[in-house]
Amino acid sequence: MRRSLSDLMNTLHHRACLQTKAFFHTHGDKSGRLLARMIAKKRAATYIACVRDRKGRPQYMPPQIMTALRDYYKQLYSLPGPQTDKTRQTLLEQIQKYHSKHTTRKISEIDAALLEDPITEEELSIALKSSQTGKSPGPDGLPLRYYKTFRKVLIPHFLKAFNALTRGETLPPQALMANITLLPKEGKDLTNCANYRPISLLNADIKLFAKVLATRLQPHIPNLIHCDQVGFVPGREAKDNTIRALQLIHEGRLSGRDFLLLSTDSEKAFDRVNWDFLFASLAHIGLGPQMLSWVKALYTDPSARICVNSESFPIQNGTRQGCPLSPLLFVLSLEPFLSAVRQHSDITGPVIGTTQHKIAAYADDLLFFVTNPRVSLPCILSTFKEYGVLANLKINFGKSNILSIQTTDTQYPSHLQQFPFPISRTKLKYLGIWLNVNPAENYRDNFAPLLLTLQKDLSTWNYTHISWLGRVAIIKMNLLPRLLYLFQTIPISLPKQFFSTLKSALIKYIWRGGTPRLRFDMLTRRKSRGGLAVPDFRRYHIASHLLRILDWSKSGVRKKWKDAEQDAFKVPLAALPWLPPAQDKHHGITSPYTLATMAIWRFASKTFSLSTLPSPLLPIVHNRDFALGLQAGTFCTLLSTETPRVIHMLRNNRYIPLSELYNTGPPPFLLSFKYGQLRHFLRAIP
Repeated sequence: MRRSLSDLMNTLHHRACLQTKAFFHTHGDKSGRLLARMIAKKRAATYIACVRDRKGRPQYMPPQIMTALRDYYKQLYSLPGPQTDKTRQTLLEQIQKYHSKHTTRKISEIDAALLEDPITEEELSIALKSSQTGKSPGPDGLPLRYYKTFRKVLIPHFLKAFNALTRGETLPPQALMANITLLPKEGKDLTNCANYRPISLLNADIKLFAKVLATRLQPHIPNLIHCDQVGFVPGREAKDNTIRALQLIHEGRLSGRDFLLLSTDSEKAFDRVNWDFLFASLAHIGLGPQMLSWVKALYTDPSARICVNSESFPIQNGTRQGCPLSPLLFVLSLEPFLSAVRQHSDITGPVIGTTQHKIAAYADDLLFFVTNPRVSLPCILSTFKEYGVLANLKINFGKSNILSIQTTDTQYPSHLQQFPFPISRTKLKYLGIWLNVNPAENYRDNFAPLLLTLQKDLSTWNYTHISWLGRVAIIKMNLLPRLLYLFQTIPISLPKQFFSTLKSALIKYIWRGGTPRLRFDMLTRRKSRGGLAVPDFRRYHIASHLLRILDWSKSGVRKKWKDAEQDAFKVPLAALPWLPPAQDKHHGITSPYTLATMAIWRFASKTFSLSTLPSPLLPIVHNRDFALGLQAGTFCTLLSTETPRVIHMLRNNRYIPLSELYNTGPPPFLLSFKYGQLRHFLRAIP
């Protein structure tokens, strides 16, 4: 028996070893979880050694630690509200008045009716298929793979259950239970319960239901949320806010007027949302009763417990971090506040052209652009106070900051010290980048530290068990996203030394400090051309600026950074890259970011032969070589476009007859004369 058992164990052990070798052989050199875990920093121990209770006393024993954490989150998710029916009714009336005044965007009746349709099998199947497996399950212990395996059996029952919620049914309390796992915030005092990020591990079936609702609602979010808000909105990115802020800082320095930035930090913003305010937000944007009943079903008597060992407690406020619907609900509940700031006449921001800029938001990360701070800052605080009473938002004044860009006040900074915000005169951190008063310091504050960090990381990851191909995969998976974020959020020219230093670090890492066996340009070639597709970061930097050229040319999608950049001079951004280089000095461009993009465009178009010279996209209007084009009205009307170009006059390499362009009768003599002048100009182009 012992020999049989030993043989069996040896067989199982041998099989496990073979499976492990096969797994590492298959996944060890590819971008994925295995490679990411190899280079990840050692995770901090999940064991919490000590926390302070509500009286500030340190607790070291597991039962007392669990009690302290439970008490903290029970209090966080059960914020005190109205104590009587009368005060609750008064609060509800105030919420309704606030929304009536500040909720200005509504969903169309047709779209609202479509959202009322019953949930279909196709929607559930798509949501299930697009959900990633391998995630931690909720309290019921059933992973997503279980639902994918038995989807044919389970989906019909899900449809009946979810659609029954519109008829007054509710989800069982067990389904709405969540396990809260705590992630420590790096660099914080971990004895403070507030310095852990609570992630709700929901049951997979509830996440599936929430994902169906989020998928339905998401296409309508861009129309419901003003372009000041870029967080969790399809088609909007963090760079929309950072480029806008950089451009406004530049313009503010030139204006000669008082101008500052105010960055605010919200304390547990997602966890504090008042449900009455949230549901009122959804009703005022025009969601129908069935959609509202589905959302409310997720917030009817939910509960949670810390990890798995504590007692459960009820949740009475907040949107759960970990729920697919939570980000959309949060930005919808915050939008009335942003609207209140925009509508407040005493809160003023810089005016570029005809556009006034007051606020930029990435979820709860708010950045105010403030002029006349003596008047504007008290109004901002009062607006926060009004919204906070209704929606439970609380500002962490210690983590909020003021950056003074320009001041004419002889009493600076004493007049700002009356406000509860730390003050800086040099730089401010927003969305992971440093915004400096002096644009020339953006490289020193952002790119130089990142370069040192990357060199240090590559040195740390020089493990012998990571193969040649694995090292290339690490560069693509880890270094590329970090550099791309800075390339896109801070569009400046970079010195050649930056790329040469980075290239040397990559070569040293790929070849383990030895002599390179292949030229670097061969490694950067596509795999179809015999290379390894190693990122050429110089070209990625060029591509990030070319992406700005594409954004300049897009019409119909409004971006506030583009408004700020465009309003600084008269020539349309869409026309700028295609005008002759000799005209650049006449455009009056002072923005270092526009100048950097134009310089890189001129270099790239010549180096990579991106366009002929002259180009078919050569603008007719705003072109100093064609004096009549400086008066754009006639040609914009004739060619039915905001930026008439040479290509709009041609069809099959022939001029389009005036009779086709002007089809409302015989063309006037003056129009015929201008059309002839335009053809003469086009013929004269070499």
